[in-house]
Amino acid sequence: FGDLILLIYVIPVYSTVFYIVKEKEARVKESMRMMGLSDLPYWLSWYCYYTIVNTVTAFLAWFTISFTVF
Repeated sequence: FGDLILLIYVIPVYSTVFYIVKEKEARVKESMRMMGLSDLPYWLSWYCYYTIVNTVTAFLAWFTISFTVF
């Protein structure tokens, strides 16, 4: 059971690392600065993305725990 909960959290961590590396290779933040955007849209987009990902992950973990433990 513990392994299942661990696997639920491995997928978002993997995708996070993948997207961070992909973004660093593409130099997205530097391109945004050259176009005149501030850092706020950059960090806000990351915040929104990870809020959604973590909410879905937490819901899946809750769903799994509620039916197997209770």
